[in-house]
Amino acid sequence: MRVDERRCIIAFVAFGAIASVLGYLAPEEEFLGASYKLVYLHLPLLYISLGSFYLAAVFGILSVRRAERIKDSYALALAALPFALANLVVVYFFERAAWGAFSASEPRFYFLLLSYGMLALLLLLHQLRERALIAFASALFLASDFLLYLRLRVANTWQLHPERVGMPIEMRLPLLFSLAAFLCIYLLIFQRMRRQIFIPR
Repeated sequence: MRVDERRCIIAFVAFGAIASVLGYLAPEEEFLGASYKLVYLHLPLLYISLGSFYLAAVFGILSVRRAERIKDSYALALAALPFALANLVVVYFFERAAWGAFSASEPRFYFLLLSYGMLALLLLLHQLRERALIAFASALFLASDFLLYLRLRVANTWQLHPERVGMPIEMRLPLLFSLAAFLCIYLLIFQRMRRQIFIPR
């Protein structure tokens, strides 16, 4: 499916403007205050970067049977990269704003680093053009990330946000429009990446 770039840019500006106004009008969070509004950047970047990485891994696995899926996998991994890097920056400022200091050992940040490390490895493996290796690594990455997520949840160490932090509907609306705006940019990046990738047969 080809995305109309002009319409996508217009939609990005519109959704971004609505998200900005709603985010400004949204009340402060009881425990984190105004710093909690950074979730309007953090969560869309998180969802898109990890979602694109996981889709890249799925298409990497499917490439064993269908060679054209390798191009989709590569484009998805490339498109995830700028969102992953931007998310790490936002998380850094989020921690500093919320806690007054940054901690690289915080479980959620640790999970992100490992997940994005796998994304970088997948991109490197794509340079080898070996579909069987990419498929094996993709399956390993998905399983490892899922097990790591379960381990952190079971250990009850998921503590970036304090307990009882709430998000009523008036705080969720800016997030929906922010996510829509970021998706517009993501689709443009993915489309251009896929168009420029050449995979030799």
